[in-house]
Amino acid sequence: MKLSSKSVLVLFVILLALSMTNCSKDPTEEERKELLLHKMLNDIVADSLENYVIWLQNMGTRFSLADDHRNIAVMIRNRFTTMGYDDVELDSFFITKTYRSINYEQWQYNVIATLEGDRYPDSLCVIGGHYDNILSSGDPFTIVPGANDNASGVSAVLEIARVIEKNKYQPESTIKFIAFGSEELGLFGSNDFAADPQGFSSGIRFMLNFDMIAYEPSSDPASWAVNIMDYDNSHLLRKEAESMCLKYTQLQYINDNKYNKQSDSYPFYTNGYKAIFFFSNSMDPNYHTLNDLAENCNFNYSGEIVKASCALLVNKN
Repeated sequence: MKLSSKSVLVLFVILLALSMTNCSKDPTEEERKELLLHKMLNDIVADSLENYVIWLQNMGTRFSLADDHRNIAVMIRNRFTTMGYDDVELDSFFITKTYRSINYEQWQYNVIATLEGDRYPDSLCVIGGHYDNILSSGDPFTIVPGANDNASGVSAVLEIARVIEKNKYQPESTIKFIAFGSEELGLFGSNDFAADPQGFSSGIRFMLNFDMIAYEPSSDPASWAVNIMDYDNSHLLRKEAESMCLKYTQLQYINDNKYNKQSDSYPFYTNGYKAIFFFSNSMDPNYHTLNDLAENCNFNYSGEIVKASCALLVNKN
C-alpha cells in the first residue's frame, strides 16, 4: 500500500510523539523529595513565626518556678495537637533548685510531639528549643516576655512541625519535636531527656537546637549570618547545615563556639550524640530584660534559619 505524503507526515508526527512519551521518565524518589522540600520551605513564613512568638510572649511569664509553669506546657502541647499530631506528651522530670535564697522542689515538663519514622522507627532525630524564660533583674514570677529568648526557638520547632504535617512528609527516622523546660535554671529538661531518650534502641542520630534566633537589626539580607555552633563529634553535621544555608537560604554562616555549653544541645553532646546549635550572629541587647519583645525581633531573618534547619532535617531523612 502506498501512503500519500500527507499520511506519511501524520504518521511521522504520531511516531515522534510516541517516541517522546516513551523516553520520558517518572520523577525519581530523590527528585520527588526535592520537590516536596521546596514546597515545605515555601510554606515557612515570617508571619507564622511572629504569631507563635507573640502567642508565647502574651502568656505573661514562662519562668520555670512560676505557679503556672505546667499550664504553659499544656498550652504548647495543645498547639501540637491542633496541628494534627496524635502523639504529644508532657514528659515530667523533678528538679531541686535554690533561687534567690529560696529552695524549690518541683515537677517540670518537656513537651514532646512524635512523628514515627517509616523505615527506622527506633532511630531518632531531635528538633528542640527551650520554652522557659528568666530576667537578669526584676521579678520573673510576674512577667517576662522572652521573645527572642526563647520564644523564637520554640517558634522554629513549631513551624517545622507545622509544615511537615501540612505536607504529610514521612521521615525515615522518628522525629521528636521538643520544647524543653527549665533550661534557664540549668539545662534540666534537655539533661533529663538526653540521659534517657525514651528507649530508642538505635539512639539519637542528631539533635538540632534553636536558641535566640530572631535578633537581627539589619533589614538587608545580604548582611545576614547565622552562628552554627558544634561540638567535637558534630563538625560534619555543622558543615551539612552550612551547605543548606547556601543552597536554600539567603544566609551566610559563622562558627563561634563560645556559648555552645549554655543551651540544650550541650547535654546531647555530653551523652555522646551529635548536636548543633543555631544562634543569631548579632548579640541581643534585650537579653533577659523586659525589652525582649516580638517588636525587636526580625522574623524574616529567623525564617531563613528555620528553612536551613528544615532542609537539613529532610535531607538527612
